[in-house]
Amino acid sequence: MVITVKRGLIRAGRIIVDHDTYRVRRDGKGSFIVSKPGADASGLVRYLKWRDLLFLENPPHKVEIRFLPGETSFEFDNRTYRIGPMTDGHVVIHERDRKVVEGRVTASGVRLETVAVELEPIKNELAFGLALRSEDLARQFHYEGTG
Repeated sequence: MVITVKRGLIRAGRIIVDHDTYRVRRDGKGSFIVSKPGADASGLVRYLKWRDLLFLENPPHKVEIRFLPGETSFEFDNRTYRIGPMTDGHVVIHERDRKVVEGRVTASGVRLETVAVELEPIKNELAFGLALRSEDLARQFHYEGTG
């Protein structure tokens, strides 16, 4: 399964999973709503860039990820996952010694080539959240390089 997030300047973006497209829209309160055709509830993604904090919500799942210098970890379904730094353009998430997500940062978001089955319930929200984080990292490096 390949997940591609495409962010836009005017629209919030879209998520493409294999050949299915999911629309993402802003909710007016700083969060993004991930639509899911045929699902009872949509997912919610919120990234607080000043705190490096990402919230993912997809009923009944709620995940909070605080990005720290170096490696970041989060809990989901009684497992601990580690997110690599993403500053080199690679997206890698480990659960113990096993890669559960592998992908790369693109000009318009992220492209996840591999997502383990245990993360499928939050795959779209996670991919969109990682795209928001990659945008923030790009801004940080751009500003640091201009000063």
